[in-house]
This record gives sequence, C-alpha cells and structure tokens, in this order.
Amino acid sequence: MAPGGEKAKGKSSNTPSLQQLLREEELTKKALDYEKLVKSWAWGTVLCVQREKLENRVLVKSCQNLRAGVAEELSFAHQALVMVRRAALRCLLQREHLQHQQELNRQGKSFYAERL
Repeated sequence: MAPGGEKAKGKSSNTPSLQQLLREEELTKKALDYEKLVKSWAWGTVLCVQREKLENRVLVKSCQNLRAGVAEELSFAHQALVMVRRAALRCLLQREHLQHQQELNRQGKSFYAERL
C-alpha cells in the first residue's frame, strides 16, 4: 500500500473519527449539565441564606411585638388591679367610718358634719 492511500479513502491521522466527535460532544454536554447543576446549587444556597435571614428578621420582629403586647397587657392589668383595690379600700373606709359614727352615736357623741 502506498502512503497516500489512506488519505484517498478519507481517513487521516489528524481528523477525529465520528465516535470521537460524538464522545467529545457527549462529554461537553455532561460538563455543561454539571455546570448548570453547580450554578443551580449555588443559586439555591443564596436563596436559602436570604430566606433564613428574612425568617430571622421576621422572628425578631414578632418577638418584639409579642413583648410589647405582653407589656401593654400587664400595664392594663396593673391599672385595673389598682382601680379595684382603691374601690375596695374606699368601701372599707366608708364601712369603718359608719361603724365609728354609730359607736359615737351610741355614746351620745357626734361628728362635726360640714355643710356645703
């Protein structure tokens, strides 16, 4: 065989075969798919971090709102308790005053009642 016989048939040592081209194309496609997967994971990580930060901010804000609400409720409860205790004390003082006045009346004594 002549050294130029292979070139005449279309097979040269420099040109890749169809199988090599298909294999390289498949490897290129796999590399692109892998690159897309890595980018997708990276983007997913970024989204997860952003969502976690947002959830933390929302959680902190809701805790602050809850604390403020509890503080307001405690303030109202304290005011109500003070009002109830004042009313009970006023009632007790009025009863004691009437009792003291009745005891003095039994002894024939009386209070000075200022007329307005």
